[in-house]
Amino acid sequence: MSGKKIWLLVLCILGIVFLSMVVGIGFFLIWGQGTTIQEKTTVEVVLAGTVPELPPESPLAQIFAPGTLSLWELGKVFEYAAQDDRVSALYLEIHPLLLSWAQIEEMREYMHSFRASGKPIHAFLALDMVRDPELYLASAADSITLNPGAALLVNGLLAEVTFYKGTMDKLGIKPIFIQFKEYKSAESYTRENMTPEIREMYESILHDIEERFISVLAQERNLDEEDIRRILAAGLSSADQALEERLVDALGYKHEVQEKLAGNGDDSERNGTLAARAYMEAVESDFRSRSQHRVALVGGLGTITSGHSDPFSQIMGGITMASRLRSIREDESIEGVIFRVDSPGGSVVGSDMVWKEVALLEEANKPVVVSMSGLAGSGGYYISMAAHHVISQPSTITGSIGVIFGKFDLTDLYQWLGVTIDQVKTSPNADIFSLMTSLTDEQRQMVESWMETIYDSFVQKAAEGRQMTYEELEPMARGRIYTGVQARELGLVDELGGLPEAIAQMKRVLELEEDEELELVLYPRPRSLWEALSSGEFFGIQQTPSVSQWLEEQIPFLSRPAPWLLMPEASIY
Repeated sequence: MSGKKIWLLVLCILGIVFLSMVVGIGFFLIWGQGTTIQEKTTVEVVLAGTVPELPPESPLAQIFAPGTLSLWELGKVFEYAAQDDRVSALYLEIHPLLLSWAQIEEMREYMHSFRASGKPIHAFLALDMVRDPELYLASAADSITLNPGAALLVNGLLAEVTFYKGTMDKLGIKPIFIQFKEYKSAESYTRENMTPEIREMYESILHDIEERFISVLAQERNLDEEDIRRILAAGLSSADQALEERLVDALGYKHEVQEKLAGNGDDSERNGTLAARAYMEAVESDFRSRSQHRVALVGGLGTITSGHSDPFSQIMGGITMASRLRSIREDESIEGVIFRVDSPGGSVVGSDMVWKEVALLEEANKPVVVSMSGLAGSGGYYISMAAHHVISQPSTITGSIGVIFGKFDLTDLYQWLGVTIDQVKTSPNADIFSLMTSLTDEQRQMVESWMETIYDSFVQKAAEGRQMTYEELEPMARGRIYTGVQARELGLVDELGGLPEAIAQMKRVLELEEDEELELVLYPRPRSLWEALSSGEFFGIQQTPSVSQWLEEQIPFLSRPAPWLLMPEASIY
């Protein structure tokens, strides 16, 4: 058998296996819709790692993560379960989390709304080491159970910035970076430690988040704030110490918590449990809001480029997002937009494309309410600032109104490697962005002038969006990032909260009654399995660009020196 025939046979077998998986999951989803909700049901929510903001556009993502719910879908689970008389409680199992502080605050809001119905939430910490974020989330529950073998590492916050100057020196790479202004970047490639301005900025952010953590935890656990500070100073606590300090309510195992929720009678008398996804799919048609007032829910998620988005990446293409917003503007059935933003920024041009479409929606009397998640800084703030109303969580990282430019001179590295490159130029500045040259004084002045124009435009547009003058807003810009609380105090955002607050604000803007229904329409609508199959998505025969084509488009953009609207990068633990 020839090699070509072998490859065709392998591809056919893989195709049959894959199709069987798709059909099997399709039947699972169909049968899942027939789930019967018993009386006194406990809904089970399991959180681990990251949680996406919104459902994926492609059903392929659901195939490889069938039980994963987005933050928006989790909000619906809590909302529906609170209204459902058949649901008596909610079981929350917490594994190691990679959520932002703002996402945890959003989850805490959902938990408190559920508890307002009079139904309890019981949290089980299924971790070896419980950190500040996991405890912060669990504290919104009625009770917390910790595994006896676990420990608590509740030891405060840490911001770390990685610097590469030593590496650049060893490799013979000359980094050339220009920033507007002093808070815009930690200069990771040209320094060995933080500037005083960057250090002061992170100290301010960490202090704001930690003080909120202390205040909320003390209130939730009925402790004095000084007790929490003492625990933070000690850092590591055993399970027994955590129980003694009243950070948790009990030590035990998962089955013990579930048995307690189910009741102590015979099996026939025990309450049933139902996973969050199965529950949501079973009751979605009963509780989903339906209204003539339809509002689009759009995700502005990931690093911004000037090109196209990709459904499997955290890349927000300016062209793609602008096209989506334009379609909404032309859709007469849509009255407004809730724009969920979670982005560190990126391309100046891509950000400006999205900003313009948001402004045009406002001009078309289709109000835009921005709901900021974990990050909405630099380009993430840029795409938000033309909106009618901007809402952030208290710990959202936002602001960073500034611009940065960078390129590398690899001449010495190439020389060390024995690589030589020769050039032919048709004009003196043809090599201005070449990786084999530095910037001359004249070229540096040209780049700085270009960046100053971008910075001034950014500040001016932000000032107009916030109804300030340039002179009033510019001192708050300069590349500095803020928490949501700090941004609210400065007038950079309007209100603190999450999607529920954004929905309430949209009702006010549309002059609807508080109890009047508003239907959120996810845009773009996630495709069904059948739509994906019929379009050939699973077998690579669709007309949209392939991954390799997408990479060919993006790599030149990502590697080409250009001004960027990116936040200062640091890891906060």
